[in-house]
Amino acid sequence: MRPVTFHTLVRYRGNEFTSRWCPEQLSVDTARRCIGRGRRAAATVHVYETTDRDGHSLHVAYLHFGPGIWDNADFLTDIYEIPTEALTSL
Repeated sequence: MRPVTFHTLVRYRGNEFTSRWCPEQLSVDTARRCIGRGRRAAATVHVYETTDRDGHSLHVAYLHFGPGIWDNADFLTDIYEIPTEALTSL
C-alpha cells in the first residue's frame, strides 16, 4: 500500500514567492491526526476525491492556515495525497 504524500507551501512576509518543501511520506494514521489538528486550529479544510496519473483513486486533503499561524508568514498550506485504498483498508 502506498503511503500518504505530504506537501507544505508557505509564503513569508516580505517575500513575493511561495516556498515549498520536498514531499514527505507519512502513514495514514499520522495524516489523519495532522488533518484533525488542523481542523482544531481553525484551518480551512477541503477534501477532494480524484485519481492520479495512473488511474488510482486518491483523496486530496487541502489545509489552509491564514495569517497568524506563524509570526513571519502570510499563509501556510498543507496538502495530503491519500490513496483511497489506504482509507478503506482501515
